Amino acid sequence: MGALNWNPELTRHNQRLFMQEQNQGKHKSKAANDSDGNKPPFKLVAVRDLIASPRKFSWAIKGIYELGGMSLVSGAYGSFKSFLAYEQAFCVAAGIDWHGHKVIQMPVVILMGEGLSGAADRFEALAVHYGIEVPACLFVSEVAAELTDSTNASWVADAVNALCPEAGMVIIDTLNRNFGGLDENSTKDMTAFVSNVDAVFRNSGKTIVTVHHSGWGAERGRGSTVLPGACEAEYFIKKQSGGLVLNCTKQKNAAEHEPIHFKTKTVVLPGRFDDEGEAVSSLVLELTNDIGGKTKDKSKLTPRENLILTSLNGVLAHDDSNDFATLESWRDEVMQAIDGEADAKRMAFNRCKEKLLKLDFIVERDGQIWLCEQ
Repeated sequence: MGALNWNPELTRHNQRLFMQEQNQGKHKSKAANDSDGNKPPFKLVAVRDLIASPRKFSWAIKGIYELGGMSLVSGAYGSFKSFLAYEQAFCVAAGIDWHGHKVIQMPVVILMGEGLSGAADRFEALAVHYGIEVPACLFVSEVAAELTDSTNASWVADAVNALCPEAGMVIIDTLNRNFGGLDENSTKDMTAFVSNVDAVFRNSGKTIVTVHHSGWGAERGRGSTVLPGACEAEYFIKKQSGGLVLNCTKQKNAAEHEPIHFKTKTVVLPGRFDDEGEAVSSLVLELTNDIGGKTKDKSKLTPRENLILTSLNGVLAHDDSNDFATLESWRDEVMQAIDGEADAKRMAFNRCKEKLLKLDFIVERDGQIWLCEQ
């Protein structure tokens, strides 16, 4: 697995200036004049011709993602949506089936920008789980991509196209990290994102998967509906008691896939130990039978425990770029939220954390806390 090599020291302003200087006159509008100074004709095609020469339909991952299409995977905090996307990326780059679904092998680039060490552990766990080496054509970015800005999008595309000039898969993880700080609820800003992704990636045949946060209490991606409207497929992943379920909510050119159920499996990373000598591990997904939809019973929590759980929501709401909170940040929030002496509050926090883990309200891994679907 490699990292795209663009310079993180360049400021956003300097990136724009650099691209403008390098590409002056290169990026013209779609309706640019031809060599004679005339605009090309607006193209129309007869429907009979379309039927006579049908477009070839192929799957990047059979039944899941259309080759050359754009798909959306949304989920709440801690729904393992990035784990899902990374496993799909691994399988496509390696050319191996993804849970029984055939794939077309191709280079894969993940635009992430942070959390590289955690991603490395996830991919190493996948290599151990599948018994193969990490594919050489699997890449991640070292910095986030500002895909709402056309100049920055072209700058990112230059790096991606150097690795896969034609076909390939680009995973945007997450939309928020790569949205350039603009408003996800804005039709204008979301349209700019979709238009730039089309121009720099899809027009060269690449398959796009965007990983996105869900809205509070909603089983859909948050923000403007421009994005799901532009996608060929839309999925929503959520936690259910004992596992995960991936639901297909849109498949534009085929039947919607039946729900797919997973459970997580811990994989120990060979020869890896933390500072205290404990083996380092990560998680992978395994198929399982229907796990049902058991709702968690908050009546089992005391008022103070409910307050501690609510404080985790507050920490997560402060940082839209991550699906998890650190144990330290959650503890600090709780220490401010509940009454009592410091030692008593710490003990109450630790007891509550263990109870929430036992009741499947949260998941803990390496000092990071995910909130399960309620």
